Amino acid sequence: MDDDARDAVISARSSEVVREVDGVLVAPFREVLGRLRADYPDEDPGRIEAIVLREWEAFSAGRPLVVPTAVEDGAREILGPPLV
Repeated sequence: MDDDARDAVISARSSEVVREVDGVLVAPFREVLGRLRADYPDEDPGRIEAIVLREWEAFSAGRPLVVPTAVEDGAREILGPPLV
């Protein structure tokens, strides 16, 4: 995404928390659902969540951009002490 497009998205969502991770603009899942539910009040909230999850899967191919730090802690627990 070029800088102009990124700036436009950020300014359009100035009151929202939008961050950039690995060059991709991201927002908390709960906030995305909240905005969509507010904009589409007649839609079933379960359908909105299913659509967001489907779009995420298509966008990310199932590979997360970020993970909770506890995931790394768990991986280290499984791997054992570092070798270096």
